[in-house]
Amino acid sequence: MLPGLGYLPIRTGPAIWRDFDAAEIQDDLAQIAALGFQAVRIPLFWADFQPTADRINPRALDHFGQFLRLAEDNGLQVTAGLWAGMWDGALWWPDWGVKPAPLSPNWPLIVNEQWVRWGRIRHPFSDERMLAARDLLIRELVAYYGQHPALLGWEPLPGFGRLAAAAPRAAVLDWVGDTLEKLDAAAPGHSATFLLALDALETPTAIWPCDIIAAGGQPSLSIATFASDRRRLPLNPRWIAFALDLVSTLARRPISLHLAGLPTTPPGEPSASRDGVFYANEEVAAEHLAEVIAIARERDCPELWLWRWADIPENRWHAPPYDHPNWRRHTGILRPDGGEKKLAGALRDGGAQADYPRLEFDPDEYRADPRAHFQRLWNEYQRVA
Repeated sequence: MLPGLGYLPIRTGPAIWRDFDAAEIQDDLAQIAALGFQAVRIPLFWADFQPTADRINPRALDHFGQFLRLAEDNGLQVTAGLWAGMWDGALWWPDWGVKPAPLSPNWPLIVNEQWVRWGRIRHPFSDERMLAARDLLIRELVAYYGQHPALLGWEPLPGFGRLAAAAPRAAVLDWVGDTLEKLDAAAPGHSATFLLALDALETPTAIWPCDIIAAGGQPSLSIATFASDRRRLPLNPRWIAFALDLVSTLARRPISLHLAGLPTTPPGEPSASRDGVFYANEEVAAEHLAEVIAIARERDCPELWLWRWADIPENRWHAPPYDHPNWRRHTGILRPDGGEKKLAGALRDGGAQADYPRLEFDPDEYRADPRAHFQRLWNEYQRVA
């Protein structure tokens, strides 16, 4: 199982491509490799790489090349999030991809480092401007760096599952197939991972894992450890085991797991619930992470990705999406001062055991009535587990 980590530098944060600091990144990547990670996941924020729909920023391209070289020097592989996309619970979008509309967006939207309160995104799956911009970045970035030895693969449109749920199924499937065909033509041989949200798999119009596989992509489950069991029972490892079994059965193969955050309280403080989110103290968080790692290993996950490298330092709390007290600030395996949380110990501990029953069901029957089957299966799984 390949262990990976979502990465943004502590100091530079989302400004990584604009304020590229090779020394900071080198220090981070060396420490990430020393912790036992083999790969990093990095967002290529769309606005940074394409300041306009028809122009590529050569400086950002060069910075990505430097990042790949630093990763290679430290023995790490890189999954690059193309057209990012959702990151830290918000949608980072280029200004040329938003049109005025009297409807608020369906998700937290950031444009030019500011929240957008009024407007609608040009949808990446069908809008002609967005499709042309996608193709340009494939020709300029993917084709140029596609054979770099540090490149593990692509993550087209981070936040794919959430964006796909708001678009017609046929348009999404057309986009997936077309995107994968163009990625492979530009840089053959690399995987393309699409993150699926569990709640989207409760609807009959879902993009199913088998749809992604049939198109040539790799589905992965994105799940929030801090909101286990739909926020009724936080840090519930049964929920993780159930979710993995559900999605891998629908895929008819083991799938990778992306953990969308495990916020912690400051050292020495007890666990607490605030605004529907559970903040674990470091000891509790480490125990839970060790068990989740064991579940992923026991279920043959090809890859396991933790959310982020470091907490957000206070001097960045003024900027979206960290400008309101919330979980986004506190999901790193490092504290803001660079000290390791006890989560790092869980990465080194191979002693945790997973002992949860396997979920069994017929995928075809499930897809016929997912909402009813999902709840029934979860109820049955809780009784058995």
